[in-house]
Amino acid sequence: MTACREGVDLAIVLDQSNYLDPNNVQRELDFVFEFLLDAASLDAGNSRIALVTYAADAKVHFYLGDFTDRQRLLDAVYAFHS
Repeated sequence: MTACREGVDLAIVLDQSNYLDPNNVQRELDFVFEFLLDAASLDAGNSRIALVTYAADAKVHFYLGDFTDRQRLLDAVYAFHS
């Protein structure tokens, strides 16, 4: 029997189209940042997060496994968020 890996793989996909009000875009980003800030399971380093935005085309900002610790992930989301 193969052992299962603990943690989750989570791809966050954000709408960045021109149809969204800028306030809603900011709310999207605030939600993602707060969610990741509160996600206790990220501390163990077992979860992998990807961030993708789309409008006319999709753009991957970071892939699953790009960040192995919570602080680096939060820094990347914050940099995108700003």
